[in-house]
Amino acid sequence: MNESLPSSSTTPDSASRFDLVGLGYCSWDFLCVVPEVPIDGKVELLSRLEQGGGPSATATFAAQRLGARTAFIGAIGNDEVGRKILNDFGAEGVDVSAMKTRIGEESGVSYCWAEQKKGRRSIAWTRGTASPLRPQEINDALLRSCRVLHLDGHQTEAAIHASAVAKAAGVTVCLDAGTIVPGIELILKHVDIVIASESFAERYTQENTIEKQLFALKKNGARWVVITCGERGSLGYDGQEWIKVPAFRLAQVVDTTGAGDVYHGAFLKHYLDGAALGDCMRFASGAAALKCGALGGRTAIPTLARLNEFLHQSHP
Repeated sequence: MNESLPSSSTTPDSASRFDLVGLGYCSWDFLCVVPEVPIDGKVELLSRLEQGGGPSATATFAAQRLGARTAFIGAIGNDEVGRKILNDFGAEGVDVSAMKTRIGEESGVSYCWAEQKKGRRSIAWTRGTASPLRPQEINDALLRSCRVLHLDGHQTEAAIHASAVAKAAGVTVCLDAGTIVPGIELILKHVDIVIASESFAERYTQENTIEKQLFALKKNGARWVVITCGERGSLGYDGQEWIKVPAFRLAQVVDTTGAGDVYHGAFLKHYLDGAALGDCMRFASGAAALKCGALGGRTAIPTLARLNEFLHQSHP
């Protein structure tokens, strides 16, 4: 493969306190497994749990479990849910000193139902009443000193500012392109790596093939572009080569919640190790597959040792 790395160096810098800083939406998730999602009916829960969630938040959590030094920037209320969000991050070792707590406001929550047989899920969520991050609340020195900034498009005004600051400092900027929000194009112009869902890629580019969508997304200036397609795997483009990585298969899929988020976190961890695009995609695909073996977006995120063992023994 002849793959060019994004412009920011992946050489570790002893002055960098964090390998990866995530910025975006964070929530507290209430999850359950049901025989099927009822419509105008009732069904008994098979299992349930609560844990933290959110796109960039869970990606940051995954990168931390895989061995990266991470921090997360978001906004929460000073409620019980907010305390649970912070505790969940802290238990894994994610630094939350840059988080903003809004007095008298509510944190974001999500309610997730996973079907027992297929692992498919339905999600209802709210960002809560916690006021969005403001650009002046962001610690620019933190952004300039990290190696990767990972955004999910939420906290948009702050994300636009953060992407510009990080880009100017030579920090690799990655976007989880899953939701089209006003101003997303202002983030995209500062991004080195775009990892988009197929629904985002189709709606944003208005192109009818994945290859055309990748090409269109790369026109914004990104060095690497990836589109994730669930059980069909992922397709990447570095400007020279199209790279397809099939999804790994599990004997039993319990819950797909957060699989894409874990993909992003694992991808960036391997990128930080200096891996090429195709290798990052395969590493991320393995992590996402293992995550689907248990209820919740974070429960079955593997350690680095577990993921390497899985990759050594498995073929997508």
